[in-house]
Amino acid sequence: MGLPSRGRHPRPSFDVVKRQFSAAPCFPLPRYPMLSVVVACFNGERTLTPCLESLQRLNYPNYEVILVDDGSTDSTPKIAAKYPTVRYFRHEKNLGLSVARNTGIAAATGEIIVFTDADCRADEDWLFYMAGGLLDGEFAAMGGPNFLPPEDSSIAAAVMVSPGGPAHVMLTDYQAEHIPGCNMAIYVCWRLQQAGYKIGFNPAAFVWHFRRSTLRAYLKQQHGYGEAEALLVRKHPEYFNSVGGSIWRGRIYTTSKFGLLVRAPIIYRGLFGSAGFQFLYASEPALTLMLCTTLEYHVTVTLPLWVVSVTFHHLLPLAVTSLMLSIAVCVAAAGQADLPKKKSLWWSRPLVAILFFLQPIVRGWARYQARLTLRPTPMAAQQTLDSIALRQSGRSLREVAYWSEQPVNRLALVGDILRHLDHEGWPNKSDIGWSEYDLEIYGSRWSTLQLTTVAEDHAHGRHLIRCRLRARWSLQAKVAFWSLCGFELVVLGFVGTWLPWLWLILATLPLFAWFLRREQRNLQSMIAVFLDGVAKEWKMTRVQPET
Repeated sequence: MGLPSRGRHPRPSFDVVKRQFSAAPCFPLPRYPMLSVVVACFNGERTLTPCLESLQRLNYPNYEVILVDDGSTDSTPKIAAKYPTVRYFRHEKNLGLSVARNTGIAAATGEIIVFTDADCRADEDWLFYMAGGLLDGEFAAMGGPNFLPPEDSSIAAAVMVSPGGPAHVMLTDYQAEHIPGCNMAIYVCWRLQQAGYKIGFNPAAFVWHFRRSTLRAYLKQQHGYGEAEALLVRKHPEYFNSVGGSIWRGRIYTTSKFGLLVRAPIIYRGLFGSAGFQFLYASEPALTLMLCTTLEYHVTVTLPLWVVSVTFHHLLPLAVTSLMLSIAVCVAAAGQADLPKKKSLWWSRPLVAILFFLQPIVRGWARYQARLTLRPTPMAAQQTLDSIALRQSGRSLREVAYWSEQPVNRLALVGDILRHLDHEGWPNKSDIGWSEYDLEIYGSRWSTLQLTTVAEDHAHGRHLIRCRLRARWSLQAKVAFWSLCGFELVVLGFVGTWLPWLWLILATLPLFAWFLRREQRNLQSMIAVFLDGVAKEWKMTRVQPET
């Protein structure tokens, strides 16, 4: 055992280990494909120089650097001119990160395209580990972690441990569901996985990521994230819940804590302390307490309590308690934040508490604002004479049925319905195994529809396909109805005693509910006609309901 013999002479294994250690950490790759590093930049003069400097010193023999200036108004062009080996492209006006990256992709000549941002400084071996992970053949994309640069400010360190920062979501130790935007884009991750590809994660392929250095810049970033989430909800609703929050299957790894730790770590000692290696397990964070910091909690709990306490003064202590609970959770989260010791000042944790309080409000407000003001395709543009006639027929549209003389694979039929919906531009969300429906269709500003299918077996291999069309209020409809209800109750609470006739304004609620029901029936009629077209391709006939 060991490298030397009993007489302290090297064994044959010594030379093997020596060769391996001399090559570490960059072991030779089977080949070195051309890599194109695309850097998107908009007014990034503060961090662009260290970014480009790091890209000049990479331990990889075959790569190019493409800088896309997305309409910067600062000194970005002058900085780029200092690096003649960098291929520089400029947009005359700001078109957005996605357009800038597409420009870089179009200009790339490499076999592999690697993304980073102007506020990142790449590690010297970054490209080596990126290429090595991809050459293994299992993954179509690769990413890695990001760390706070040692020279970054104390404000940036506080931003790093605050919510909303870059995170990677892991399915296994090596396969990721999402990798941070400074190495990749969330939309690209989803499209790759939907196409059947895997995303890898290499912890050695890391970058140093400069965080936002001011409170205003951080909140502006979170506002932009909220707007982007609202756009993604329309295109990929299957990745979001009903209030617009992201849904992940993997485990999220980030420097910011997602919940408060209310229990101490647990040590596994083995039976009667017999474990040779005792492990320390972190307790699960209390995620439910963080709900007290959300915009939804402030709007549905804290704000109504304060408004009602103006009239009913005995509710004032409850309103104060609700607000103080949110503040206490933020203060506790700041106390548990893992601030770097060298970056921790006396004001750091109070700043983190403020960011924990403001971030969910700013990001949530931007998300709702964008979702509520987004203009969907008018249903009138998708209506036909058949759908109008069906809507006005007075028949129930909660269920339609189709008869087939041949066996029908219901799952294949649902897949074909999804393809037709995508082709015709209907936003939809399919079931992932936990829903009560097969798919949900987002038809208009006021209504959505949940489609559920079942197949009945009949004699001689014939099938009856039943489709339930369950129309529901959209998020905009729910917000509008309950906001109207709350506003009218507040008005009546203040002046209803002096103006009894004002109670008649409550009649607007059933009128609005009738309007929403009419919108639901419009959507049901259009989807019923849409299903008729799909059924015709499958050689099925519509079964008329019994009268």
